[in-house]
Amino acid sequence: MATYTAKDITVLEGLEPVRKRPGMYIGGVSASGLHHLVWEILDNSIDEAMNGHASNIIVTLHEDGCSITIADDGRGIPVDKHPKTKKSAIEVIFTTLHAGGKFEHGNYKTSGGLHGVGASVVNALSKELIARVRRDGAEWEMAFKQGHPVGSLKKIGPARGTGTSVFFRPDATIFPKIEFDAETIRLRLEVTSYLHRGVRITFEDQASNQKHVFQHAEGLSDYLKTILKERSATPVHEAGFALSRDGEDGGVRLDVALQWTQSTDEHVRSYVNGIPTGSGGTHENGFRSGIGKAVRNFIDTHNLSPKGVAITAEDIREGLVAVLSVFLAEPQFQGQTKDRLNNPEAMAVVDSAIRPALEHWLNTNISVAESIVARIILAARAREASRAAQQEVTRKTAMSSRLTLPGKLSDCSTSNREESEIFIVEGDSAGGSAKQG
Repeated sequence: MATYTAKDITVLEGLEPVRKRPGMYIGGVSASGLHHLVWEILDNSIDEAMNGHASNIIVTLHEDGCSITIADDGRGIPVDKHPKTKKSAIEVIFTTLHAGGKFEHGNYKTSGGLHGVGASVVNALSKELIARVRRDGAEWEMAFKQGHPVGSLKKIGPARGTGTSVFFRPDATIFPKIEFDAETIRLRLEVTSYLHRGVRITFEDQASNQKHVFQHAEGLSDYLKTILKERSATPVHEAGFALSRDGEDGGVRLDVALQWTQSTDEHVRSYVNGIPTGSGGTHENGFRSGIGKAVRNFIDTHNLSPKGVAITAEDIREGLVAVLSVFLAEPQFQGQTKDRLNNPEAMAVVDSAIRPALEHWLNTNISVAESIVARIILAARAREASRAAQQEVTRKTAMSSRLTLPGKLSDCSTSNREESEIFIVEGDSAGGSAKQG
C-alpha cells in the first residue's frame, strides 16, 4: 500500500504559485497573457490618474521588442518601511500577492487593479524587473529577478517631482514566445485616453522609431465619433447624447456617449474603472434598462406609438452605438481578467442616472427625438414584416410537404380532366406494364 504523509504536501510560498500556475493570474501564457502584464502595470499608473494624482503616462516599447517601461508622474510608490513586514513598501508591493494601496478607501476612490496582484504577478513572471521611484526629493531604485529582489532598495540621488517607472522583461521560461505587438499596445492606450478625459498618454515604439501621443478633452464623445467612423455607420441625428456624472461621496461615477445610426445591429462598448468588460455585466443591464424606459416614456407622452405595432426593447436599441464607462470603489469582477461586472448596485445606479437624463434630452431636442422614434418604428415594422414573411414561408413549406406525391404514385401526363384516368395495380411489374400502355 502506497504511503501518503505530510512530506508529500507541497507548499508554494511567496510568488511561487504565480510561476507554477500563471494561467490562474493572467489567463494563460499566450500573446494575450503576455500583453496582460502590460495592462497590469498600466492600470497602476491609470489608478493614479483616475484619482487626480497623475496627468502624464509614458509607455515605451524598447528596440528589442520584448521589454517595456511604463512611467507616470503620480505620487510614487512609497519607499519607507512597512510596519508589519519591516521591508520597504516597494519591495512588499512587488513581492507579495494582495499587497497594495487599493484595499482602503483613503488611498484610491476607484481602482482598476482591485485584486492587488498586478505588480507582484508581473514581477513573478519577468526575467528582470526594475522599479524606480521619485518622491521626497530623491530617486530610488530596486531590481528583481524572477520575482526575487536583487539586493536592497537603493537611493540613486536627488530628483525633482514625483512618479514611478517600471521596466520589465518577461521570462522566456514562462512564455513560449516573447514579442510585444506594438499595434495592440497602441490601440489599448488610445482607448484608455478616451476613458480618462484630459490624461496625456504617450507611446514610444523604439523598434519603429514612432511616437504616439493621446489626449482627448471630450473623452467619450470623441471616442464615439471614432467608433462611428470605424464602423462606417450613418447617424440618424447629428449631435449625440452624452452624460457625465461624478461619483459623489464614494458613489458610482458615470460617463456615457451614444447615438442612433442606420445600422441594423446594436454596438455597445463598456468599461469599469478603465477595464474593458467584453462580457458586459450589471452596468450594461442598467444602461439598456434606462434607455428603454426613457424612450418608451417619450413615445407614450407624445402619442407616437403606431397602431398595431408593438415596439420591443430590441427595436429601441437597433442601430444604437454607445460607449459606457463607470467608476466605482469596489468593483466585483469575474476573475482577475475582469471581463464582466457583478456589482448588483451598478444596475440601479446606471438606470436611475440615464433614464431621466436621456428623457430630458429627447424632450429638449424634439426634432432629433422624432427622427430617432421614426427609426425605432421602422425597426419594429421591419421585424414584424420579417416575422410574417417567415411564418408564410413556414406555412407554405408545411403545405407543400403535405401535397408531395407518394413514392409509388406516377403523375399523369395531362392536365385535361376528361383525358385523365386513375389505374390501381398490384406490384411494380404490373405498374411498369401499365405505364407502357
